Amino acid sequence: MTSIPAPAPAFTEKTAESVRDARAFAWSASRHDTFATCPRKYYYSYYGILEDPEVQRLKQLSALALWAGSVVHETIEDFLRTNDQVPEPAVQEALIRAVVHERMLKEWKESENGTNGFRLFEHEYTQPIEQEDKKILVGIVMRSLRNFFKSPLLREAFKVSRSAWLSMEELVSFHVGDVPVFLRMDLAFRDERDRVRIVDWKTGRRAGKFNDVQIAGYALYAAERGWAKSATEISTELAYLIWPRYVRKDVTQPVLDTARGFVTRSAKTMRALLNDPDANAARIEDFPRIDRPRICRRCNFRKLCFPRGETLEVKTTRRSAQKAP
Repeated sequence: MTSIPAPAPAFTEKTAESVRDARAFAWSASRHDTFATCPRKYYYSYYGILEDPEVQRLKQLSALALWAGSVVHETIEDFLRTNDQVPEPAVQEALIRAVVHERMLKEWKESENGTNGFRLFEHEYTQPIEQEDKKILVGIVMRSLRNFFKSPLLREAFKVSRSAWLSMEELVSFHVGDVPVFLRMDLAFRDERDRVRIVDWKTGRRAGKFNDVQIAGYALYAAERGWAKSATEISTELAYLIWPRYVRKDVTQPVLDTARGFVTRSAKTMRALLNDPDANAARIEDFPRIDRPRICRRCNFRKLCFPRGETLEVKTTRRSAQKAP
C-alpha cells in the first residue's frame, strides 16, 4: 500500500554534519563553492560556527529559492524511503498538497514569528516578499514534485527494486590522496544493464556553476567503492524537475583523473589560508571579505560583515550610467 510520508521537520541533521566536518578538514563541492564565492563566508560557514551560536543560526537561514529546493529534496527522500512503487495520481496530488499546505505553511509561520526554528533569509533581513513571489515558490515545489512522479528515472529505480539501490541521501566519505572528501548522492542505483546510474534532482532552471565538479565527485566515489569495473560503466544524471529535462553524462577515466586533480588543487588553496593546517585552525583575519555588493546583499552573514547596517550599494559602471535616462 502506498503511504504519504509525514512532513519533514524544518531542520535536519545536516547542521551537526557541518560542525563535524569543520573540526577536521574535509573537501566537498559545496565547501569549494563557498570558498570560491567569498573567503570570509567560508570562514563563518566552517570555522565560525564552532565558536559562535549566532553564526550557527545565520548559517541555517534559507532564501526562498533554496527553501523550495530543500522542500522538494526532502519530500523525495521521504517518499523513496517509505515507498516501493509509483502511487496513483490522486495519492501523488494528496502528498504534494500536504507538503504545501502543512509543511510549508508551518515553516512560513515559524519564520515570520522569528522563533528559534526555521527562518527565511528574507524575513531575517526584512526583504519584501510579494504575493507573486509566494505563488512562484509554491509553483516550483508543486511542479517539481509532479514531474518527479512522472520521471522515467523514478520508474527505472523502482523497476530494479530497492536491492539494486547503492546510495540514497547518505553522507559518505572517501579520500583523494590525503584529502578527505564528503558527499551526499540523491540516488544511485544499478540499472537493468548493470550500469551505475547516479541521479541528482534539481529544482533550478539552469546548470549550477559547480555541477560538473559535484557529479564528478559522485563518479569518483562510485569508482573508489568498486561499484563498476571501469569508469565507462558509470553515468550521472541531472534531473531538472521544473522543466522537466534530463541531462545524462557518461563517465570516462579522464573525467575521473580531472576530478582528482581539481579536488587536490582546491583543497590546497583552502588549506593555504589556515593558521595551522595540521590542526585545521583558522583566524578570521586571514579570510578576507569580498567587495561585491550584489553577492554581499544576499549573504546569510551580511550583518556580521556590516554590523552597523551600512548600505550595500551596487557600483554603477560607466557604460550603464551612459544608458540611464
